[in-house]
Amino acid sequence: MRMGRKKGTVIRKKLLPLMVVLLWPVFTATAAETAAVVEKNVSTAIDVRQASQKEQEKWDVQRAELAAEYDRLIAENEILEAENKRRSDRSASLGQEVALLEQEKTQTRQVREELLPFLAEVQADLIRLKAEDIPFLREERSTRLQKLAALMDDPEVPVAEKFRRTMEALGIEAEYGNTIEVYHDRILLGDQQVSGQIFRLGRISLYYMSLDGQEAAVFDVGEQQWRRLDDRFVPAVSAAVEIALKRRTAGILDLPLGRLAVP
Repeated sequence: MRMGRKKGTVIRKKLLPLMVVLLWPVFTATAAETAAVVEKNVSTAIDVRQASQKEQEKWDVQRAELAAEYDRLIAENEILEAENKRRSDRSASLGQEVALLEQEKTQTRQVREELLPFLAEVQADLIRLKAEDIPFLREERSTRLQKLAALMDDPEVPVAEKFRRTMEALGIEAEYGNTIEVYHDRILLGDQQVSGQIFRLGRISLYYMSLDGQEAAVFDVGEQQWRRLDDRFVPAVSAAVEIALKRRTAGILDLPLGRLAVP
């Protein structure tokens, strides 16, 4: 019995290595397959991780771009709102300006309608004044009034310019009443045309002095003609001419005025 048991034990001992040897290829094959599966799973996990990382990076870039675009749109919107407000304010300002311009146009039209008749009256007064005045600087004054008349008749000339030129002519005529002057001219003395110096005393009187200083005359407003003066007035008229030419100081002179109005 012992020998049989011992024999059986020996057989089992012999069989065990044999089984190990026989099973080793199986274990080896299984381990290899397991390693391959594990390696494949690891590779797949790595690929998934890398793909996830790339996707995350892609989303990060898109998020940054969207944030930048959002900031740009916000800034652009603020600019547009500011521009819209500026234009709105400008529109309101332009509306006020247009209203003011319309008001000014209305006022200008009213002024023009009222001013033109007034200027026409002044022009008529200047023409009448020259006709009734002592005959000094006849050509110069006639030319000025003719130009003024042409200006007043021109519809293209602004009312402001017509007003300025009319006031200018009126000022010149008014100034004649406060000044004296001497100029050269020809007059009808008796039945002769003579040349000499004309002394104007404001708008009051005109005196004539011959070129040789030997003869004097005064314009008689009542008679509307020149009249010779007595020789005793020649020195006074000569002195008046010298004073007007600033060749001597002013002084008291005895000058005849003649009749100042038609009786």
